[in-house]
Amino acid sequence: MAVLRLFMIGLTLLLFFGVAVPLQWIALRLRWPGRASIPVVLCRILIRLLRVRLRVEGAPAPDQPRLVAANHISWIDILVLTSVEPLCFLAKREVGAWPFVGSFARLQGTVFVDRARRRSIPAANGAMAERMLDSRSVLLFPEGTTGYGLFLRKFHSSHFAAARDLLARAAKVDSVAIQPVAITYSSPSAAWVGDAFLLPHVWSVLTGEPLRCDLIFGEPLRYARGADRKLIAQTVAARIALMRAAADPLRGEGDAEALASAPETMAMRA
Repeated sequence: MAVLRLFMIGLTLLLFFGVAVPLQWIALRLRWPGRASIPVVLCRILIRLLRVRLRVEGAPAPDQPRLVAANHISWIDILVLTSVEPLCFLAKREVGAWPFVGSFARLQGTVFVDRARRRSIPAANGAMAERMLDSRSVLLFPEGTTGYGLFLRKFHSSHFAAARDLLARAAKVDSVAIQPVAITYSSPSAAWVGDAFLLPHVWSVLTGEPLRCDLIFGEPLRYARGADRKLIAQTVAARIALMRAAADPLRGEGDAEALASAPETMAMRA
């Protein structure tokens, strides 16, 4: 059955890139209604073929502009999040060169950043601000890399400055919604960590036990002019830690450091 599912995934991707991608490219160029729905349909098909059962708590906030911040465990995160709503992503530059994945990322309006060059951060933040000004929600993984999901890594604040850049460009916008999202999986086998190759991990997911993913949308925070991006990053980490602990109390100890280092306050003036 795993071989059949892998074949179906390959066939789905071929149909998507052969038919749906050109259609969506035209839809994006002409700004047709529902132009962002094709990737959502694709990701819903893929997570079913991968046997990932998704449970969603809460909902994407309707606020615009909006920056979504989530913990990062696996490439599967992208599929489950996009299966719920169309999103633009911030990704490392190397992703743009991956077969299929790079093309899909560009179609999504992904912003690429060279993590080895800090000087690339301002340009990436500016591109994120542009996406949000175009009424597109942008997803940020503040940990900067995947982990095993047993505890939260440090949340970096650099790219939260995209909200500041947006406010500097749009005088009529009072604030940017920052929505925390917690991701958990039923098994550590979902984690894709370090320099692991993608295809072997896809195969291990297909041949292993079915996965359950809990996707928890929290209440948005407000990034207003003069906000302290470092404090906002800490507060987002605290919110995600609390949501993960509520979904699975055993994760509470692993996230204790994030909870201790992130005061729950919205007095965000620098």
